[in-house]
Amino acid sequence: MKNNKIAVIAAGRSPIGKIPGVLNHISETDLLAKIIQAVCKGYENSIDEAVLGSGFPVERDNLCRKALLGAGLSPDISCSTVSKTCASSDEALLIAVSKIRTGKAKAVLVCGSEKTSNSPYILHFMKQNVKRHLKNQLPSLQDIQAHILENDMTYICEYLAKHYHISRKAQDAFTLKSMQKALAARALFSEEIIPISYEDGGRQYTANEDELLCSEKTKEEIQNAAPMFLQDGTLTQYNSAAICECAAAMLIMDSTEAARRKITPLAYIVDTDCMGVPREQMGHAMAACANKILQNNGLGKRDIDLYEINESFAAQAIFTARTLGLDMERVNVNGGNLALGYPIGVTGLRMQISLIYEMRRRGACIGLSVICAGGNMANASIYINEP
Repeated sequence: MKNNKIAVIAAGRSPIGKIPGVLNHISETDLLAKIIQAVCKGYENSIDEAVLGSGFPVERDNLCRKALLGAGLSPDISCSTVSKTCASSDEALLIAVSKIRTGKAKAVLVCGSEKTSNSPYILHFMKQNVKRHLKNQLPSLQDIQAHILENDMTYICEYLAKHYHISRKAQDAFTLKSMQKALAARALFSEEIIPISYEDGGRQYTANEDELLCSEKTKEEIQNAAPMFLQDGTLTQYNSAAICECAAAMLIMDSTEAARRKITPLAYIVDTDCMGVPREQMGHAMAACANKILQNNGLGKRDIDLYEINESFAAQAIFTARTLGLDMERVNVNGGNLALGYPIGVTGLRMQISLIYEMRRRGACIGLSVICAGGNMANASIYINEP
């Protein structure tokens, strides 16, 4: 493995909110500022740069800068906002790691934010799909197969399910298992969650846990759900992760600097990487990226103690795990996005924060997180937990 590891000094996230839900009335700038304040407490004067990943930021004028100043941090800190759809916060992490490894910075704040309840683009997309569903105007796989675009993840996953024989039954079973694991781990998430309190219109709002976990779904509800995207499809409102909102932050530091300052890290980043695949391999990007980062670090699949595999859709997660030949007892051990919700661009950072805290609880040595991105791309990161 790479010997120039990077220390994770602090990390946390907001609860994941439904749409509409308890986070509906707080702006994305204020939500992210609260997370930045909490994660950076005690390290405010140590940060050289900040990088935010957001798939569809409502605030177009460098959300990272506005939130950082709103959190009361120094205006001397350079801020950037990047977008790579679902892998936006992962790309922010890759940039931050590169800054430290090239000596441009010693400590970088990495953020992720998605405030979908305030996003006209996302809300329009969601409403259009619901209308097609209600009017029974969904296309068939044959209708769209030749015209699937690189960012049509719903159709790509329907294609994967059809051509790689991932049954509706298997997808629903995977979904139910994810929900059961997340419910069992509900109390554990409090370790990584930063409670959010705010006032709007004279009313006080408080969020301290992931909202979807408050509405448990039964096996019958999951199995009886109608197809959401294709008439002859297998993807439903349950085996497809619900679009949600969240903000997260992670402070990373040059490991030599952390040791000099006698800081005990939460974990170390070994490597982070990304790649794309051609159209004829659509749906394969996560598996390919996981293999790439493992090979580049001289690791085998069995060397990884815990995996976080993106659950944007059960079909995509199943396909990736099958392609890699993973032991499912090591995959998404506390459930995944099917249970917790899918805050698009912040999802990857949320997964990695959850991975770090679970590695610490179990004393696991090595963890890997991988997420797909629109355009047949993926990002992956490897973490190590050292005593």
